[in-house]
Amino acid sequence: MPNTELDNAFAALSSDAERGLLLTGPELRRQAGRRRQRGLALTAAATSVLVVGAIGAGWTLAGDNRQQQTTLRPATGFSPSPTPSPSPTSTPTTAAPSVAPSTPPTSKAPALPKSIPARALLSANDKGISDHQRLEDPEPLPEFCARAKFPSRDKAGPRASARMFYRSPDSPPGSVPSDTLVNTVTVYRGSGAEEFMSELIAAVRSCPTGKLGDLDAQYDSLGSLGLGDSSLLIDRSYAATGDDGEPLENGARQHTYVAAVRVGDAITLIDTRGWESGSSDRAWAESLTKTAARRLADWR
Repeated sequence: MPNTELDNAFAALSSDAERGLLLTGPELRRQAGRRRQRGLALTAAATSVLVVGAIGAGWTLAGDNRQQQTTLRPATGFSPSPTPSPSPTSTPTTAAPSVAPSTPPTSKAPALPKSIPARALLSANDKGISDHQRLEDPEPLPEFCARAKFPSRDKAGPRASARMFYRSPDSPPGSVPSDTLVNTVTVYRGSGAEEFMSELIAAVRSCPTGKLGDLDAQYDSLGSLGLGDSSLLIDRSYAATGDDGEPLENGARQHTYVAAVRVGDAITLIDTRGWESGSSDRAWAESLTKTAARRLADWR
């Protein structure tokens, strides 16, 4: 376009601008610059908002992660405990059971007495007893055989014996005695009483046969009587004799009994002898032994 036409166009525009229809060129450029600056400012602001939002979201996510980590991780300064491995199973040892005593323990034995009182022995006051006599010298132990040994005699303390007659409850008044017997009580030192009972059992086992004076005797254990701390009843038999002491040679046998009861450190011994050529009765022997055991227990 010729310069003249350009000049005319600008002149027309300037005239319109003066009439308020159009802005002048400088004003247009100034407003365009302002719009451009506002656009940049808005863009920057939007960008800032986006950045801040992203940062905030990042902080929120980071906070959530930190919270989860805080919840899941152990506190600072403590390392997580390793999972304990199962310890090897050991076989439990079984303690050997303690052995209970066969009899209840007795109380401590009283001091060794100087002598045996009359109340420790059977007496004339006991039912069926008569002609009671305390012997000056204690009766020796019953004979068994040479194999019978009683080393407990070295622990024997005071000893006393009494000889007496016995009449059974069904004996008529004025009748001869049913039996003759000797009751001996011995107190032992230490474990002597227990040892004596063991030796008595061994004597019967070692001497199924032996001597009773000039007679051949047979010994049989009848077991415990259930009295005292321990007890034993022995059947002693030999060929029957007449009143003159001579064997009858008819195969009959006479029976007498030896009974022993231990109460603590003391022994009461019943030795029946029969009457003349008659035998002792086992029931009488057991009854008399029970009475003797009660007397010993009341004393010791």
